[in-house]
Amino acid sequence: MSDLISVRYNSVARALHWSLAFLIVMEYLIGLTMGDFGIKWLHLQLGYAILILVVVRIIWRITHKAPAMDSSLSRMNQILAHSGHGILYLLMLAIPALGLTLVITKGVPFNIFGIPISPLMEPMAKASRHDIKVVHVYLAHTIIIMAAMHALVALLHQFVLGHPILSRMLPEKLANIIEHKDGKK
Repeated sequence: MSDLISVRYNSVARALHWSLAFLIVMEYLIGLTMGDFGIKWLHLQLGYAILILVVVRIIWRITHKAPAMDSSLSRMNQILAHSGHGILYLLMLAIPALGLTLVITKGVPFNIFGIPISPLMEPMAKASRHDIKVVHVYLAHTIIIMAAMHALVALLHQFVLGHPILSRMLPEKLANIIEHKDGKK
C-alpha cells in the first residue's frame, strides 16, 4: 500500500463528498429550470436531502479525523484549503436552510419526503420572503463557483504541482491509476 492510500479519506467521507457534489450540481440545475418544467417539488425534496446529508457529513467530520495534508504544501496553501472547505460547509448548510425557511415562512402545509407538515408559523411578509429568496439564489451561484474552484485547485495540485490531493478523495482503484499516471509508485 502506498503512502497516498494511507492519507486518503475514509469510504464514508468519500461517499458523502461525491453524493453531495452530485446532488448540489443537480439541485442547482433544477433550481435554474424548475419554473419551466414544474419540478419545484423535486428542488424542495433534494434540498431537504442535501441539508440532512450535510448535517451527517459534519457529524462524521467531527467524529472522524481527516487525513493529514501533504507536508509539501505551504502553510498558506493549507490555510487556503481549510478556509475554502469552511466556506463550502457554511454554504452547504446555509443554502438549504434558507430554502427551508422560504417553505416554512409561506405559512401553508408542506411535505418532507411525503410526510405532511402543518404550517409552522403565520405567513411572513412577501418582501421579507423575497429578500430571503434573493440571498438563497446568490448563495447557490456562489457555491457552484466555489465548487468549480475547489475542483480546479484539486486538479492543479494533482496533475501540475504533483500533490496527491485529488487522489485522497477518489476510490482506491482510481487513485492508484492516477498515481501511476503521475509516475508515482
